[in-house]
Amino acid sequence: MKSFLSLVKEPKEASKIISIALGKFDGMHIAHFELFKALDEGGAILCIESNMGELLPKKYRQFFISYPIYHLSLELVKEKNAKEFLRLLLTILPNLTHIVVGYDFRFGKDRGYYPFDIKKHFSGKLTIVNEVFYKKLSVHSGLIKELLLNGNIKQANRLLGRLFEIRGEIIRGQGIGQKSLAATINLKNDGFLLPQEGVYAGYVQLGKQSHTSFKYPAVIFLGNRVSTDKTFAIEGHLLGQNIEVTEKEAGFYFYKKIRDNEYFNTLELLKAQIQQDIQKACKILKLEQSCG
Repeated sequence: MKSFLSLVKEPKEASKIISIALGKFDGMHIAHFELFKALDEGGAILCIESNMGELLPKKYRQFFISYPIYHLSLELVKEKNAKEFLRLLLTILPNLTHIVVGYDFRFGKDRGYYPFDIKKHFSGKLTIVNEVFYKKLSVHSGLIKELLLNGNIKQANRLLGRLFEIRGEIIRGQGIGQKSLAATINLKNDGFLLPQEGVYAGYVQLGKQSHTSFKYPAVIFLGNRVSTDKTFAIEGHLLGQNIEVTEKEAGFYFYKKIRDNEYFNTLELLKAQIQQDIQKACKILKLEQSCG
């Protein structure tokens, strides 16, 4: 994902862009893809970045779409009026003939400008995509964030149109899992919004973000390890697998919450609960092979 302003130094690339979708696009959810469907062959996506509570960090967004994605800091445009904003777009994209926005798109000083203000200063085509609903729920990043923070992963996944994921570097854990509890892969979060603390059924993909790499069924814990070292952790136990992990990064995919984070008086009680979590995850993920 490149800086939009970098196109100033790439006029050949900029000249190919004839349509553009404008928005924050921090979640790449099903409503965002309705905007992308309206783009022409020479289309591109401009993410206006506020860097506040992102569902999906900008470095991971290009994976989900073939159109090139560019980013522009909100700080650079938040004081502009509609005419100034359009002048910036058209100066960098001289062949722009089509702009796509959502019905609730706001821009400029005090977010005081609306889609119809674009038309006042743009002679090309303006497509305003209507509100997108999932079973009477208006699809917004804010709602998805709320669902995640309340542990409602399954509903959040429906609005995303995919499994919610956290990606990052594989790091060393506390060291007692493999010896006394269950072997886990520990993850350092790379800027993703974190869901509610607890235990989840899901999947682990080893290595870089990939459409083809295998996703191992897993039970995932996210939260403070209140029963052991009191530190925060994101860790996944691969179900029915005993493999040597050589990859340096991984992605954790969340399917359904199993339970809240809880305190246990002894390691024996914690271990017994982990075994229950494993069996529940196996059932949720409909695994027929041996789990453990």
